[in-house]
Amino acid sequence: MRKLLWSAALVMCVATQACSNETAVLSLDPPQGTYVGGEEIVIKGRNFPAGRGGVSVMFGRHAATNVIIESQSAIRVTSPAGDRNAEADIVVMFDDGRAYQLKNAFRYLDATDNSKVMKHFGNKK
Repeated sequence: MRKLLWSAALVMCVATQACSNETAVLSLDPPQGTYVGGEEIVIKGRNFPAGRGGVSVMFGRHAATNVIIESQSAIRVTSPAGDRNAEADIVVMFDDGRAYQLKNAFRYLDATDNSKVMKHFGNKK
């Protein structure tokens, strides 16, 4: 019975890739911000080298600041300034040479149009 359970767990692990040891960059939270930058963004993924190396993050041609690997599943950054109403590729580069790209993953909003910003961020008080 124990062997059957281990086999089933292994099949589920392979099928869902939840047990993967591969590093992956999966999403941003939030996936948008104002074009002036300066906003806290969390890059979500798996198997980040927390405590074992450095990382740099690019929003298109612009480098993020305050880049911190918080855990194996989160990197916290401050967004750089970008072009109004434009999308930017996100590139995460680890010190060991590995690089990952999220194509058009971040949208810069026009901060002068308050209705667009509130629509995307919600009315936070």
